[in-house]
Amino acid sequence: NNIPREIVRELGNPIVTSSVKDEDKMIEYSTDPTLIYESFSKHIDMMIDGGYGEVIPSTIVDCTNNTTEIIREGKGDVTPFL
Repeated sequence: NNIPREIVRELGNPIVTSSVKDEDKMIEYSTDPTLIYESFSKHIDMMIDGGYGEVIPSTIVDCTNNTTEIIREGKGDVTPFL
């Protein structure tokens, strides 16, 4: 996604972020920016509305040891980490 890439480029530092887990059993992750803001506006300092997201989860890679471990394979090519 170009939004976080541009933020990282401007800051010159990595950022840490997370998916918004929804309590609705039918919808695992919220993708509607308006609903996300309504649910979390009192708990966040800032939100960037980049439009609707996808329901494909992100890939999570553990890089805290000498070897990398794929924790969750989702969107994105994992071969650079293997």
